[in-house]
Amino acid sequence: MLPVIAAFVIALLILPTLVLPVNAALPAANSVAKVVTIPEDDLKRDIGVMVLGLGPPPTTTLLPAFPNAWYTDSMCTALVPAAGVTVGPELSSEPIAMVDNVLTGTVPYYQKVSNTLCVAHYFAPIWTKGYQPGWDLLSQHKMLATLNGVPTKPDYLLCEIVEKEKAKIPPQTTKSASKRQFPDEVIKTTLQDVTSNFVCKFRTDKPGVYVLDVYFVGPGVSKFIADHMLIVTVGYKVGTTTIWASDLQDICILGWSMGSNSLAISLFAPYSLSTGSYSDTYWSWDDAIGPFASCDEAAAWQLAWIFGGWPYSTN
Repeated sequence: MLPVIAAFVIALLILPTLVLPVNAALPAANSVAKVVTIPEDDLKRDIGVMVLGLGPPPTTTLLPAFPNAWYTDSMCTALVPAAGVTVGPELSSEPIAMVDNVLTGTVPYYQKVSNTLCVAHYFAPIWTKGYQPGWDLLSQHKMLATLNGVPTKPDYLLCEIVEKEKAKIPPQTTKSASKRQFPDEVIKTTLQDVTSNFVCKFRTDKPGVYVLDVYFVGPGVSKFIADHMLIVTVGYKVGTTTIWASDLQDICILGWSMGSNSLAISLFAPYSLSTGSYSDTYWSWDDAIGPFASCDEAAAWQLAWIFGGWPYSTN
């Protein structure tokens, strides 16, 4: 008889722990929430990637009338290796900007128009880091939200996107003291909340396990070429207290892909632009960030190409 009673008492002791909800397993003061996100776009660099589809300025192949007529020096002695070399779109036959006799934003090439005459032409510098057409305004992530170590559906799901901006700071001798934090500061990094330009979609069919699709819905302009921070926050109600947890991921927004190959997948047949240029094609590349090891450097190169350099800080 005693073993039966003992077994009944043990069952009463363990039964509450089996049927209580996860939220009640620990008091609020001891509850621990956690959220982990994993970007799927670029697993080599562990970041999300978006591409605006802007493209670098088109380059042109110029075919000089005089054979092998393009040179890199004003005396026409350093011959460009091939006639008809791609030297980029011609901006003007004269310098477009002079600063202390140094041309800005252009590269000179000299055309040999006769045996004794070389004429300078000024071109935009050549983009050499790869270019593929297309756009991708979606960044995809895996996500796991847990309470006390158990995957659990949160009561709150929040998503924010912050842009990391860089700007030059004017030289120490020509600026107000307020623009530098210390004498050696030459680049100012600031943060800007750009959440209103994005839509986050959390999708799940299992408590605490999600895929997160982040869509860019803002204007497709070069301003957004930058390293961005994705902040995902979950909240659990435990009694009268809400327990919060957050995770940080990177989303790299580029103007164009720098991969070696592209794949355009038509989403609808027959193909038609029903609601705009971004609507009916899904683009994929082998490596959108190309030769760069970080989004910060890739974005800096693209912005420098578009604007001829970074803007100066205004505050």
